[in-house]
Amino acid sequence: MGADLNFALQQLSPALATVMHLLSFFGSEDFFLLLVPFIFWCVDSNFGARLLFLIATSDFVNGLLKWTFHAPRPYWVDARVKALESEISYGIPSGHTQSATVGWGYLALHVKRWWMWLIAALVIFGVALARVYLGMHYLGDVIGGLIVGLIVLIAFVVFEPRVTRWILPKPIGVQIATAFIASMLMLAIMLIVRSAISGIVDPSEWAQLGGPIAPRSLDTPISDAAIIFGAGLGLALLKRSGGFNARGPWSQRLLRLALGLIVLLILRFGLGALFPREPELPGAIFRYVRYVIMVLWATWLAPWVFVKLRLA
Repeated sequence: MGADLNFALQQLSPALATVMHLLSFFGSEDFFLLLVPFIFWCVDSNFGARLLFLIATSDFVNGLLKWTFHAPRPYWVDARVKALESEISYGIPSGHTQSATVGWGYLALHVKRWWMWLIAALVIFGVALARVYLGMHYLGDVIGGLIVGLIVLIAFVVFEPRVTRWILPKPIGVQIATAFIASMLMLAIMLIVRSAISGIVDPSEWAQLGGPIAPRSLDTPISDAAIIFGAGLGLALLKRSGGFNARGPWSQRLLRLALGLIVLLILRFGLGALFPREPELPGAIFRYVRYVIMVLWATWLAPWVFVKLRLA
């Protein structure tokens, strides 16, 4: 069938594009950049921390699988399909669909209410449909994202409590070292997988139709590895400094969110503008450092500031 479904959906109505962009957002990195701090700072810091580890782990797995399959997106190979968004990575499995599955699925597991399960199911379906409509993925890509997302979610639910019970009683040095070793292992796996496909050349037609693409970019796995270390370091320091209670009047919670997000966005885009992206090795190192700093702010420094300002 190829891109026939993408083409058929795009012929339904151009007005649907706005709705599809919105649905796609609920599975995007930017959405979880807002959701995870909100939960961590304003609702439940323990659940927010677990959600952060889950999203980063899922994203890393998704990146490795994209490299493994190295398959094109519909608009890279079929001129009939309009690129209503743009992506530089390979197509399968769909990262947005996978992130929506693990993120919204984990929210439903936590809330344990029928209406949350309904919302999660509708959002996951909406994200998957949007990615096909927008020309970003084939139907098989979003089905793959759904399946991988479910596998990652189940594995996380099974193993996370065991890992948490093991790591929490350990001295702070062991906790930090464990997070760093996990991060370095992720980087090693990333380099092994990319090296394994280094002899495979992507067709030049993909870039001609798809525009600027960089499907073997290190950006995503570097960011995910940095998040794992930054979160492990930040949470260990937070525990040592007395922890953080996300409860309180909603006026305080929203002030925390506003202040925290302003600094987080400054770090993300400000350091992104200051740190060089090329050549690849220095760019990768600076990206790793930038994301560690961002996550340290979110998990340790921001809660400390909130307490000092009597917002928590």
